[in-house]
Amino acid sequence: MITIKSCSRYMMLVLLTCILFACKKEFLEITPKDQLSAESIFKDESGGDLFMNDIYNGLPDADAGSYNYDPLENYGDNSVSGFQWAMSWQLSIARNYGASSLNPGLYNHDYPAMPFMYNHMYVRIRKCNLFIQQVEKNAANYPEDWQKRRIAEARFLRAYYYHLAWMAYGGVPIITEPLNRTTQGEDIFQPRSTAAETYQFLVDELAAAATDLPSELGGGRATKGAALTLKGWVELFAGKYEAAAATNEKIIDEMGNGNPYRLFADYNAQFLAENNNKEEAIFSYQHVLPLRASSKSTYFGPKGEYGGWGQMQPTQGLVDAYAMANGLAITDQGSGYNEAKPYENREPRFYQSILYHGATFAGKKFDMKKGGEFALNPGAENNTGYFRRKGIDERLKGQTNLDGANYVFFRYAEVLLNFAEASIELGQTGQKVINAINQVRQRSGLPTIADTYHRTLNQQELKALVRRERRVELAFENKRYWDLIRWRTAETVLNQPVYGVEITEQGGALNYNTKVLVHTKQFAARNYLFPIFQGWIDANPAIKAQNGGPDGWSNGQNPGY
Repeated sequence: MITIKSCSRYMMLVLLTCILFACKKEFLEITPKDQLSAESIFKDESGGDLFMNDIYNGLPDADAGSYNYDPLENYGDNSVSGFQWAMSWQLSIARNYGASSLNPGLYNHDYPAMPFMYNHMYVRIRKCNLFIQQVEKNAANYPEDWQKRRIAEARFLRAYYYHLAWMAYGGVPIITEPLNRTTQGEDIFQPRSTAAETYQFLVDELAAAATDLPSELGGGRATKGAALTLKGWVELFAGKYEAAAATNEKIIDEMGNGNPYRLFADYNAQFLAENNNKEEAIFSYQHVLPLRASSKSTYFGPKGEYGGWGQMQPTQGLVDAYAMANGLAITDQGSGYNEAKPYENREPRFYQSILYHGATFAGKKFDMKKGGEFALNPGAENNTGYFRRKGIDERLKGQTNLDGANYVFFRYAEVLLNFAEASIELGQTGQKVINAINQVRQRSGLPTIADTYHRTLNQQELKALVRRERRVELAFENKRYWDLIRWRTAETVLNQPVYGVEITEQGGALNYNTKVLVHTKQFAARNYLFPIFQGWIDANPAIKAQNGGPDGWSNGQNPGY
């Protein structure tokens, strides 16, 4: 919180930030205009904390911001935007974006729903580097414990930003100090590290940061648990299953069972404002009314009286992924799934996550059948016959701008699923692995795996099960696209038609056509990585000179672009 006493220092921070990070055509050309201001900012802990808070503020808040109505979730197969002109819709239909143009293209008007934008990441990374440099330079101004923790936080945040760029682009330049063209000249132009080198930098940095961070819930600050969770995710993304299993198991063994993490009792309620920073949340973007609200209920809540935009509309594929109440998939023999009554006897997460025909929300019963207010109708921007319910606060009907729920980057359920997945990939399917999956299922009212199947599942069956659990448990949390990328299944999944549901009534009986084409996506082999905008490459001769190597670059660009 900013007090009157700190206002002048805060204004100094704002000025410093404007000087250091104002937009430039060539963002690598940094002019060192910060020396005098830095002396004022970094003279004590309160000034350092204000600068650190600004770094936290730069984290990609996918539930707020002017263009985040079209988040990364819409690039996968779980949801589509209501706006057919939105970037995710257009680029999913024809992934013909290249590296030579900002508009039209991936980086049109600095589309902030792209959380990994190369130029944005390096501005934020520079802030981390500057913080570390200035704290070390002014070490006499700070208590040792403050300095140790804050530098570890900065290293964590720097790794977080780097990991976003790494997932999107592969290898990137690893820069760990503020660049100064006046004193360094052409040496400020750093080449791309390989994807493998970038991975190693990430896990080394996160391991080091974890040792200096506290094991606590954190309230939005980086902690040991956050550093290890990000490390375990990076290892899983890279297919380093042994390392991923070990890291996630360490979190479970040392920090699970309420010390400080455990699953929150109510799956959906954990995403409401009154449950911010509770025991399942490991790292979250902080929303504090009235200073910064979440736009989640506005952007993704249902249309109509509630006042939402409906910009994360669930696909039929996601709806079909939810199990039956008995724990079986709808395609399993004995599941009890009834095509004539597709929404009956489904698992609790389905009812907590999806608004479907006949569902009641915020005092309104939703009519999705043909001719109804929310029937599948592209002309009315109702594209699938469903709306998102998960995390949408129905108490905010007509006042969705008052949503104060945090945006959660990582939570404990993901750690359990990461551990289970990595272990299964290694052929380790013992009871500890099964228990990790069961915890997630049982929290939401599903029976254990043993009580569901009444037999031992083999490795391939467990692999399919944990992937489906991940899709359902983490739906609408911007995880699915990256899962398809790391599993290397995007070429299959994202080349399939996207379906919605059309509901008609005949003789008092409802007919559900769940194969109504919404649109057909395209995904090519080159799309496993995004292109780096050519203008950014042209500004860095060290990158432009890179060809071949283990990542197959051509003049510094990713293959195929």
